[in-house]
Amino acid sequence: MTDTSTGASMHDQTLFRPWGVVDPGFWAGAEAEESPVSPAEAPEAIETAAAAVSGEVAEQLAAIQAAASVDLVHANVLAEELDAKTTAARGEGHIETVRVREVRAYLALLTGHHETAVAWYLHVVRLHASLHGPEHTETVLAVRRAYSMWKALPAADAARLAEGLIEAFAELQGAGAEAVPRMREHLLLLQRSGGGRLAATAPTP
Repeated sequence: MTDTSTGASMHDQTLFRPWGVVDPGFWAGAEAEESPVSPAEAPEAIETAAAAVSGEVAEQLAAIQAAASVDLVHANVLAEELDAKTTAARGEGHIETVRVREVRAYLALLTGHHETAVAWYLHVVRLHASLHGPEHTETVLAVRRAYSMWKALPAADAARLAEGLIEAFAELQGAGAEAVPRMREHLLLLQRSGGGRLAATAPTP
């Protein structure tokens, strides 16, 4: 899976609290966090990924974080290189590889490549489900990250890109199953607010 993000045009997204702990406000928190931030204000995702991996990979993730604050194109290049290196050393099913790919998903989002970002977030959900199981906390958090990311997209993109996420979530248990009706509910709101423009692109509930 290759990230083709090359630009730095921004639809910068929120710091998604799902990098933290699942609590009773799980979905309420996910739905409330939609205020855009700049890359310089959004280090938490990369910092959290770095805290969960080995020293060498953590150092390289820190370098990616530093690059992202000033040059998203360079940060994407560094992340792609680290992904290739980690995958070769650890394999796709290793947690360090998954963490790096979570960062790539986040960077794609920051650069405004929404289709690429959705593909990466969906890929990461499936990796966590395969590695930990569909009801593990890591998988649940990955679902919430993907859901939060999708819900914060511009309406036209959210409607256009919903189907793949809905299909993947429907295959999962727990948070995946809970995300599906919430996505459909949000799609109905988008259809009502956007009229016929979105009705043709959104999946039928």
